[in-house]
Amino acid sequence: MSESVFAKAIRDFFSGKFLFLSLAPFVVPFIVLGGLLIYGSGELLGLLHQGASSGDFSFIDESAYPTLSYLLTFSIVHWLITALFLVAGTLGLVLVSLIIAVITVGFLTPYIVKSIRKSSYPHIKEGVEDKLLASLWNIFKIFMKFLLLFVCLLPFLFLPFINFMIFQVPFFYLFYKLMVYDLISVGISADAKKIVEENRVYLVVILLIFFFLSLIPLFGILMQVFFVVYLSHFILSKPKIYVEKSNLVIQK
Repeated sequence: MSESVFAKAIRDFFSGKFLFLSLAPFVVPFIVLGGLLIYGSGELLGLLHQGASSGDFSFIDESAYPTLSYLLTFSIVHWLITALFLVAGTLGLVLVSLIIAVITVGFLTPYIVKSIRKSSYPHIKEGVEDKLLASLWNIFKIFMKFLLLFVCLLPFLFLPFINFMIFQVPFFYLFYKLMVYDLISVGISADAKKIVEENRVYLVVILLIFFFLSLIPLFGILMQVFFVVYLSHFILSKPKIYVEKSNLVIQK
């Protein structure tokens, strides 16, 4: 019985080489963005505490916002504002870290694909890698479409209950497009584009699962390399049937 794609991905991911690579997209973005979040929340908390102690909320126009200035004299209001800031900041931290992690893993994708092909699929025909300028242009177009989608969905963010899910749509689009394009652009397989087209529904579902796993702090960022390993096995394990020079060639 042949080994499943998931089993192959798990086996490779827990090798020392890929476990080491999984730390690369985690350390830098989390330290930098985490430091900014801690610094920002500390500054906010300091301003609120200073204003509550002295009664001076000079950083707020008290004549324009008398009710807000009055509410800020209560400790529970400080706590609620700080808690909301931390929740929003944490969500922003996770999403921005996710984007940075996907981009970082993009630089590791050629090495990951090469390692998996060499160890498990040496018979699979390689595709043509995109040139640097072509890659930059395609990534730029993906980001522009992401921004356009984000702007179009901004009004829906004010709707209760569904705003959180709506907020994820443009980020999932960016996640999906970058993950798939990374693999195609490095020439993972001569038939990679065709395989992606034929399995679009499956890939949307599996990448949707990966995306929501990515929203789990720390865990999601550490799993980015696993996602690339899994998708590499999925594409490379698909049988290739094509005609070349009037001869039927089958690769399994």
